[in-house]
Amino acid sequence: MVDGLMKVNETAVTHMQLKSFVARVTRNGNAYKVLAVVLNDGTPIKSVEVKVDEGPWQMATMDPATKEKFGWKFYSYAWNGATPGDHTLISRATDVTGRVQPTAKDLESKKSFLEENSQNARKVMIS
Repeated sequence: MVDGLMKVNETAVTHMQLKSFVARVTRNGNAYKVLAVVLNDGTPIKSVEVKVDEGPWQMATMDPATKEKFGWKFYSYAWNGATPGDHTLISRATDVTGRVQPTAKDLESKKSFLEENSQNARKVMIS
């Protein structure tokens, strides 16, 4: 509000921003598989990485059935050594031009749903 008037600041929506997120965690015996989904503007993806808790970034593998230029792309990460308790999983994508999916801190000034493409933490509980 400025002098009692609401001020609106519009931002143009252009190309889809690079985004990935952890969609699902599945279990098969003692093995866990993390499924990450990537949305982007069709620029080829260089890598998708997954971080468990505060550990290092680990490479995920693309599902070759989802290699279409403009479709959703699925990546999986074999989560070995998962321990009981609460965990935080994050994925990040990098395209071949070097663009890396930003963190939430990188986008502090971005407030609209369409502009929000930051790395998003996913909480899971292993029992």
